[in-house]
Amino acid sequence: MSMLSGFLRSLWRSQRRSGDPEADEFPVARQQIAKRAHARAPMAEHARILFDDIRVGEWRLPEIVARALADSDALVPPLKALHRPLASYLLVRYYLHALALQGARAECGVFQGTSASLLCHAARTVDAAHDGSGLHLIDSFEGLSAPGEQDRFSLPGAAGAPAQRSALPQGSLSAAEEYARRAVREFPGVAFHKGWIPQVFGALPAQQWSFVHIDVDHYQPTYDCLAYFQPRLVRGGVIVCDDFGAPLFPGAARAWTRYCGERDLAFAVLDTGQAVILNL
Repeated sequence: MSMLSGFLRSLWRSQRRSGDPEADEFPVARQQIAKRAHARAPMAEHARILFDDIRVGEWRLPEIVARALADSDALVPPLKALHRPLASYLLVRYYLHALALQGARAECGVFQGTSASLLCHAARTVDAAHDGSGLHLIDSFEGLSAPGEQDRFSLPGAAGAPAQRSALPQGSLSAAEEYARRAVREFPGVAFHKGWIPQVFGALPAQQWSFVHIDVDHYQPTYDCLAYFQPRLVRGGVIVCDDFGAPLFPGAARAWTRYCGERDLAFAVLDTGQAVILNL
């Protein structure tokens, strides 16, 4: 995460140096304003007020999220103190819906395994014997793929200069496979598939899918995930894109809207920035 933190700091310095009164119109700059605000605000108390009475089975929402974070040794920065619990809850609701359907479940983009742990613990609230079977975790475990032109976002240039274009470089946000394996160590039925998308899909079983969580950040792997899984989605099945509204990853939304537009697929965009296909 140090690479990402340094990248964000450099963006913030660029935004402050620019002196551009329209700098807050850039999504990345607005994100940095929120980051600074959250660093000063009592975020734990905000989260308590908002989420303490929301439950996933016997778990309070903050408890099951905290358990998944502890399992994966992950941290939540102040910027995501409110986003993480709500996005986690919505993801869990779709996962529990999918558990009642035929078909396997997949997560593309695993990182340290936080979401995988969350989903497994949630599944155990409806089946105490759940061991993770049917969940397939797919990741290079070597960080982000190389960005393309569609992954670039705008940020302010120096005073009087035009906006710059940037993207997170290949290898950012890398985590070794051992982190994810440790995060789901209580669920030995979880299957791991290490490799780059789309080549890794050749190792998947030939079957249908009831749930797919796409969290691969960049344009091409997002499009490739949709192209593989959407035609194999069971009736009632769900595909969730984690990054549709992420300022640092505009390629995810560009790939999603292109794919859905080409096939006239309906989808919902949640207030958390997640996008969802429900195959009815």
